[in-house]
Amino acid sequence: MFRKILIAEDVDNENLGIVSAVKKFTNANVDTAQFCDKTLLKVKEALQKNIPYDLLISDLSFALDYKKYKITSGKQLIEEVKKVQPDIGIIVFTGEKKPAIIKSFFANQRINAYVCKGLYGLSELTKAITAVDQGNTYTCPVSRDALHQKNILQLDKYEVQLLKLLAKGYKQDEISQHFIENNITPNSRRSIEDKIRKLRDDFNAKTNIQLVYTVNQLGLID
Repeated sequence: MFRKILIAEDVDNENLGIVSAVKKFTNANVDTAQFCDKTLLKVKEALQKNIPYDLLISDLSFALDYKKYKITSGKQLIEEVKKVQPDIGIIVFTGEKKPAIIKSFFANQRINAYVCKGLYGLSELTKAITAVDQGNTYTCPVSRDALHQKNILQLDKYEVQLLKLLAKGYKQDEISQHFIENNITPNSRRSIEDKIRKLRDDFNAKTNIQLVYTVNQLGLID
Protein backbone atom coordinates (compact mmCIF):
# COMPACT_ATOMS: atom_id res chain seq x y z
CA MET A 1 0.00 0.00 0.00
CA PHE A 2 1.11 3.57 -0.63
CA ARG A 3 3.44 5.06 1.98
CA LYS A 4 3.19 8.79 1.13
CA ILE A 5 0.10 10.47 -0.25
CA LEU A 6 -0.38 14.14 -1.16
CA ILE A 7 -3.86 15.67 -1.37
CA ALA A 8 -4.51 18.86 -3.36
CA GLU A 9 -7.86 20.33 -2.34
CA ASP A 10 -8.68 23.97 -1.60
CA VAL A 11 -11.96 23.54 0.32
CA ASP A 12 -11.23 23.04 4.02
CA ASN A 13 -14.10 20.73 4.97
CA GLU A 14 -13.60 18.55 1.91
CA ASN A 15 -9.87 18.45 2.59
CA LEU A 16 -10.49 17.20 6.12
CA GLY A 17 -12.95 14.58 4.89
CA ILE A 18 -10.51 13.22 2.32
CA VAL A 19 -7.64 13.14 4.81
CA SER A 20 -9.77 11.34 7.39
CA ALA A 21 -10.96 8.73 4.88
CA VAL A 22 -7.48 8.10 3.51
CA LYS A 23 -5.90 7.80 6.96
CA LYS A 24 -8.55 5.32 8.09
CA PHE A 25 -8.01 3.23 4.98
CA THR A 26 -4.21 3.34 4.76
CA ASN A 27 -1.19 3.63 7.01
CA ALA A 28 0.28 6.21 4.69
CA ASN A 29 1.83 9.52 5.65
CA VAL A 30 -0.78 11.98 4.32
CA ASP A 31 0.09 15.58 3.44
CA THR A 32 -2.18 18.30 2.06
CA ALA A 33 -1.88 21.47 0.03
CA GLN A 34 -4.62 23.99 -0.76
CA PHE A 35 -2.85 25.59 -3.70
CA CYS A 36 -1.47 24.07 -6.89
CA ASP A 37 1.86 25.90 -6.66
CA LYS A 38 2.36 24.62 -3.11
CA THR A 39 1.46 21.08 -4.20
CA LEU A 40 4.13 21.11 -6.91
CA LEU A 41 6.66 22.54 -4.47
CA LYS A 42 5.96 19.72 -2.00
CA VAL A 43 6.44 17.14 -4.76
CA LYS A 44 9.79 18.69 -5.76
CA GLU A 45 10.99 18.95 -2.14
CA ALA A 46 10.09 15.31 -1.46
CA LEU A 47 12.06 14.22 -4.53
CA GLN A 48 15.08 16.26 -3.44
CA LYS A 49 14.98 14.58 -0.03
CA ASN A 50 14.68 11.19 -1.74
CA ILE A 51 11.35 10.50 0.00
CA PRO A 52 8.93 11.01 -2.92
CA TYR A 53 5.17 10.82 -2.77
CA ASP A 54 3.63 7.62 -4.15
CA LEU A 55 0.24 9.13 -4.92
CA LEU A 56 -1.34 12.50 -5.66
CA ILE A 57 -5.08 12.98 -5.13
CA SER A 58 -6.18 16.21 -6.77
CA ASP A 59 -9.31 18.21 -7.45
CA LEU A 60 -9.59 19.93 -10.83
CA SER A 61 -10.90 23.35 -9.88
CA PHE A 62 -9.32 25.74 -7.38
CA ALA A 63 -10.63 29.11 -6.20
CA LEU A 64 -7.44 31.07 -6.77
CA ASP A 65 -6.24 34.56 -7.53
CA TYR A 66 -5.06 34.01 -11.10
CA LYS A 67 -2.59 36.90 -10.80
CA LYS A 68 -0.97 35.47 -7.69
CA TYR A 69 -0.45 31.84 -8.69
CA LYS A 70 1.30 30.25 -11.67
CA ILE A 71 -0.71 27.01 -11.64
CA THR A 72 -4.45 27.58 -11.40
CA SER A 73 -6.11 24.28 -12.33
CA GLY A 74 -5.87 20.60 -11.55
CA LYS A 75 -5.07 19.90 -15.19
CA GLN A 76 -2.04 22.19 -15.11
CA LEU A 77 -0.97 20.78 -11.76
CA ILE A 78 -1.06 17.18 -12.96
CA GLU A 79 0.92 18.06 -16.08
CA GLU A 80 3.60 19.85 -14.04
CA VAL A 81 3.82 17.07 -11.45
CA LYS A 82 4.18 14.46 -14.20
CA LYS A 83 7.12 16.43 -15.63
CA VAL A 84 9.13 16.15 -12.42
CA GLN A 85 7.83 12.75 -11.26
CA PRO A 86 6.42 10.74 -14.19
CA ASP A 87 5.82 7.58 -12.16
CA ILE A 88 3.64 9.13 -9.43
CA GLY A 89 0.12 7.73 -9.14
CA ILE A 90 -2.63 10.25 -9.91
CA ILE A 91 -6.24 10.11 -8.74
CA VAL A 92 -8.59 12.89 -9.79
CA PHE A 93 -11.25 13.50 -7.14
CA THR A 94 -13.67 16.12 -8.42
CA GLY A 95 -17.24 17.23 -8.99
CA GLU A 96 -16.65 17.45 -12.75
CA LYS A 97 -18.63 14.74 -14.56
CA LYS A 98 -18.45 15.73 -18.23
CA PRO A 99 -17.60 12.64 -20.32
CA ALA A 100 -15.17 14.48 -22.58
CA ILE A 101 -13.20 15.77 -19.60
CA ILE A 102 -12.97 12.33 -18.00
CA LYS A 103 -11.85 10.71 -21.23
CA SER A 104 -9.35 13.49 -21.87
CA PHE A 105 -7.62 13.06 -18.51
CA PHE A 106 -7.06 9.35 -19.06
CA ALA A 107 -5.87 9.89 -22.65
CA ASN A 108 -3.81 13.06 -22.27
CA GLN A 109 -2.77 13.40 -18.62
CA ARG A 110 -2.34 9.64 -18.13
CA ILE A 111 -4.10 9.61 -14.78
CA ASN A 112 -4.68 6.35 -12.92
CA ALA A 113 -8.17 6.94 -11.54
CA TYR A 114 -11.11 9.34 -11.79
CA VAL A 115 -13.58 9.60 -8.92
CA CYS A 116 -16.56 11.94 -8.78
CA LYS A 117 -17.43 13.66 -5.52
CA GLY A 118 -20.85 12.94 -4.10
CA LEU A 119 -22.73 10.70 -1.69
CA TYR A 120 -20.41 7.74 -2.19
CA GLY A 121 -17.38 9.72 -3.26
CA LEU A 122 -15.10 8.91 -0.32
CA SER A 123 -16.00 5.24 -0.47
CA GLU A 124 -15.18 5.19 -4.18
CA LEU A 125 -11.92 7.03 -3.44
CA THR A 126 -10.73 4.20 -1.20
CA LYS A 127 -11.57 1.70 -3.96
CA ALA A 128 -9.57 3.81 -6.38
CA ILE A 129 -6.57 3.85 -4.03
CA THR A 130 -6.66 0.04 -3.84
CA ALA A 131 -6.92 -0.31 -7.61
CA VAL A 132 -4.07 2.11 -8.33
CA ASP A 133 -1.90 0.49 -5.66
CA GLN A 134 -2.40 -2.82 -7.50
CA GLY A 135 -1.35 -1.26 -10.79
CA ASN A 136 -4.84 -0.86 -12.22
CA THR A 137 -6.87 2.11 -13.42
CA TYR A 138 -10.20 2.95 -11.81
CA THR A 139 -13.35 4.89 -12.61
CA CYS A 140 -16.19 5.33 -10.16
CA PRO A 141 -19.71 4.32 -11.30
CA VAL A 142 -20.64 7.92 -12.13
CA SER A 143 -17.58 8.51 -14.31
CA ARG A 144 -17.90 5.01 -15.79
CA ASP A 145 -21.47 5.72 -16.87
CA ALA A 146 -20.37 9.03 -18.33
CA LEU A 147 -17.64 7.37 -20.38
CA HIS A 148 -20.16 4.89 -21.80
CA GLN A 149 -22.38 7.65 -23.13
CA LYS A 150 -22.56 7.66 -26.90
CA ASN A 151 -22.52 11.43 -27.24
CA ILE A 152 -18.98 12.11 -26.05
CA LEU A 153 -17.77 14.98 -28.19
CA GLN A 154 -14.76 14.21 -30.36
CA LEU A 155 -12.95 16.49 -32.77
CA ASP A 156 -11.80 15.43 -36.20
CA LYS A 157 -8.47 16.56 -37.70
CA TYR A 158 -10.08 19.48 -39.54
CA GLU A 159 -11.76 20.81 -36.40
CA VAL A 160 -8.53 20.54 -34.40
CA GLN A 161 -6.65 22.53 -37.06
CA LEU A 162 -9.38 25.17 -37.10
CA LEU A 163 -9.46 25.54 -33.32
CA LYS A 164 -5.67 25.73 -33.05
CA LEU A 165 -5.67 28.65 -35.50
CA LEU A 166 -8.45 30.33 -33.52
CA ALA A 167 -6.40 29.85 -30.38
CA LYS A 168 -3.46 31.60 -32.07
CA GLY A 169 -5.68 34.60 -32.81
CA TYR A 170 -6.31 33.98 -36.50
CA LYS A 171 -9.37 35.74 -37.94
CA GLN A 172 -11.76 33.79 -40.13
CA ASP A 173 -10.37 35.35 -43.32
CA GLU A 174 -6.87 34.36 -42.25
CA ILE A 175 -7.98 30.82 -41.45
CA SER A 176 -9.57 30.58 -44.89
CA GLN A 177 -6.36 31.76 -46.54
CA HIS A 178 -4.27 29.36 -44.47
CA PHE A 179 -6.50 26.44 -45.44
CA ILE A 180 -6.36 27.40 -49.14
CA GLU A 181 -2.56 27.62 -49.05
CA ASN A 182 -2.32 24.21 -47.38
CA ASN A 183 -4.98 22.49 -49.51
CA ILE A 184 -7.28 21.95 -46.54
CA THR A 185 -10.97 21.73 -47.37
CA PRO A 186 -13.53 23.10 -46.90
CA ASN A 187 -11.75 26.43 -46.89
CA SER A 188 -14.33 29.09 -47.77
CA ARG A 189 -15.09 31.78 -45.19
CA ARG A 190 -18.73 30.64 -45.13
CA SER A 191 -17.85 27.02 -44.39
CA ILE A 192 -15.46 28.10 -41.64
CA GLU A 193 -18.11 30.34 -40.08
CA ASP A 194 -20.61 27.47 -40.15
CA LYS A 195 -18.14 25.06 -38.55
CA ILE A 196 -17.25 27.51 -35.78
CA ARG A 197 -20.94 28.13 -35.10
CA LYS A 198 -21.57 24.39 -34.83
CA LEU A 199 -18.62 23.92 -32.49
CA ARG A 200 -19.88 26.73 -30.26
CA ASP A 201 -23.24 24.96 -30.07
CA ASP A 202 -21.62 21.59 -29.35
CA PHE A 203 -19.58 23.00 -26.47
CA ASN A 204 -22.18 25.48 -25.20
CA ALA A 205 -19.82 28.40 -25.88
CA LYS A 206 -21.22 31.88 -26.50
CA THR A 207 -18.02 33.29 -27.98
CA ASN A 208 -14.99 32.01 -29.86
CA ILE A 209 -12.83 32.83 -26.85
CA GLN A 210 -15.02 30.67 -24.62
CA LEU A 211 -14.95 27.91 -27.23
CA VAL A 212 -11.15 27.87 -27.40
CA TYR A 213 -10.87 27.96 -23.61
CA THR A 214 -13.29 25.04 -23.22
CA VAL A 215 -11.68 22.71 -25.75
CA ASN A 216 -8.26 23.58 -24.38
CA GLN A 217 -9.33 22.74 -20.83
CA LEU A 218 -10.70 19.44 -22.12
CA GLY A 219 -7.32 18.70 -23.62
CA LEU A 220 -8.81 18.36 -27.09
CA ILE A 221 -6.34 20.67 -28.84
CA ASP A 222 -3.20 20.10 -26.75
